[in-house]
Amino acid sequence: MDRLQSRSEVSENLKWDLTRIFKNESEYEKKIKEIDLLSIKLEKYKNNINNSTDLNVTLEIYEKLMEDLSLTENYSYLDYSVDTNNEVAKIRYQKFDNFINNIFLRISFFENEILSLDEEIIKDVIQSSNRYKVYLERIIKKKEHLLSEREENVIAALSSSIKAPYRTYEDSKLSDMSFEDFSVDGKKYENSFVLYENFHCYSTNTERRRKSYDSFSKGLEKYKNTFASLYITHVTNEKQIATLRGFDSVIDYLLFEQDVDRKLYDRQIDLMTKNLAPHMQKYAKSIQKFYKLDKLTYADLKLSIDSEYVPKITIEESKDYIVDALSVMGDEYLDIAMNAYKDRWVDFANNTGKSTGGFCSSPYKKGSYILLSFTEQLNEVYTLAHEIGHGVHFYFAQKNNSILVEEPSLYFIEAPSTINELLISDNLLSKANDDRFKRFVYAAQVGNTYYHNCVTHLLEAAYQREVYLLLDRNEALTEKVLTNIMQNVLEEFWGDAVEIDKYAGLTWMRQPHYYLGLYSYTYSAGLSVATEVAKRIREEGILASKDWIKALSSGGTLNVVELCKVAGVDIEKDDFILNTIDYIGDLISKIENLI
Repeated sequence: MDRLQSRSEVSENLKWDLTRIFKNESEYEKKIKEIDLLSIKLEKYKNNINNSTDLNVTLEIYEKLMEDLSLTENYSYLDYSVDTNNEVAKIRYQKFDNFINNIFLRISFFENEILSLDEEIIKDVIQSSNRYKVYLERIIKKKEHLLSEREENVIAALSSSIKAPYRTYEDSKLSDMSFEDFSVDGKKYENSFVLYENFHCYSTNTERRRKSYDSFSKGLEKYKNTFASLYITHVTNEKQIATLRGFDSVIDYLLFEQDVDRKLYDRQIDLMTKNLAPHMQKYAKSIQKFYKLDKLTYADLKLSIDSEYVPKITIEESKDYIVDALSVMGDEYLDIAMNAYKDRWVDFANNTGKSTGGFCSSPYKKGSYILLSFTEQLNEVYTLAHEIGHGVHFYFAQKNNSILVEEPSLYFIEAPSTINELLISDNLLSKANDDRFKRFVYAAQVGNTYYHNCVTHLLEAAYQREVYLLLDRNEALTEKVLTNIMQNVLEEFWGDAVEIDKYAGLTWMRQPHYYLGLYSYTYSAGLSVATEVAKRIREEGILASKDWIKALSSGGTLNVVELCKVAGVDIEKDDFILNTIDYIGDLISKIENLI
């Protein structure tokens, strides 16, 4: 693609359908007013919850409030995310941000109020119904880290300012940043975040790939100090809140929110980076060998071996890939997955001002919304299957659980998505009838699924941990410190297999995950769980699939160790991580043998 369309130029059938949430603006505004009234109703119980009946009533109000906020927040953000240049959407999103901050300020008393109650009142509600049991147990667990009502109010009042670095980062990245055009063989190409990360970096034309990287990197460099200031402000805010809540380490504070033991977090990064690096270095050399490159640069790492072997895949054709791959999960799972097409879950468009990458958002019991920029390449089919996995997960979680406990630990959150990518590869391999096709599928599996999740995000996690460790030691952070950390992480992982140039350290500027707590490490954790479950499905079929759906249906009602055991994976042992690394290594060996 040489240029991006504006949003108004995009065909409607490529856009998602927000009318599933609200049919029109007046419905949205009506819901906003209802939320305001609900919050006032809840506030009247401040210092006035006297018995288990009162507690049940307020929990019902709070639950309904969270359901309505889920709808309005998604409606305002999703419309803005597909076109950050749209002034109407921008104003609505900013107005909602102010609105929700005021709502949370009004109801910030609620958890403290519950914890001030006589324990017998809380026990009575827990014993009388399972609906609020897990939610109340979570609040009790947070007791030692809750602040006074006044302090909680201050944090709630400042929430908009606390989130400002992330919003500014996204606005700068999607609306303000510009990149120089570049020319290859007399043809001029535009460059942008979307054009580079969705098109140019995958080009098999070495000159185009490397020139686009140079243009992209120089564009990033112009903003490095601004982005560093934003990110340092963000992590400093996290550290300050962690300290206020009684945590010695910002890492422990963020893991507490996930209900994950520090050992699981450190093990995931340490075990995976150490043992996976030799395999990925071998894979890098396979790319160099296949394309007969003089050297493998950082700009070449997204190259997929023999990517031109498979023709372009249209949106209509992608349905066949999804059906064939996900049929093994059973009829109910497949029917829900295909709603992505029938109910227009997906925004397929490529347009200016659209958020980069892909995500799935699931307003409570309204189906899901998937953002991606479909390029008719196989990697986008993998991304589509990935995000559909999130959508199906939250269908089951929301169907069976209150909004207060629908979401599992973040440690698990990427397992339902990445398992769908593995099923895509399994299905393609089942149809392979020659060595070239097998090699292509192995390479697609490594390049699409494992490279992205077990390498890209894993190295983000290793970088992020170093930043937080510096914060915990009260050491200074600057742009050069951030860039040097990333440079060192990349050099240590790739060794002499890849030339890590002077711009590679700016990779920390490219992903929004650093603004989302300890999210990056969960990709490799989730994929390690998914790899074990996919193996079970290959060996046991529908029995393993049923266990998987039980796990998805559990939502956040189980701790992550128990949740993974429902799916047949013991995450307290190292085996599932080592098995995943061995599996990746085996794929890479197969690729190497077929080159």
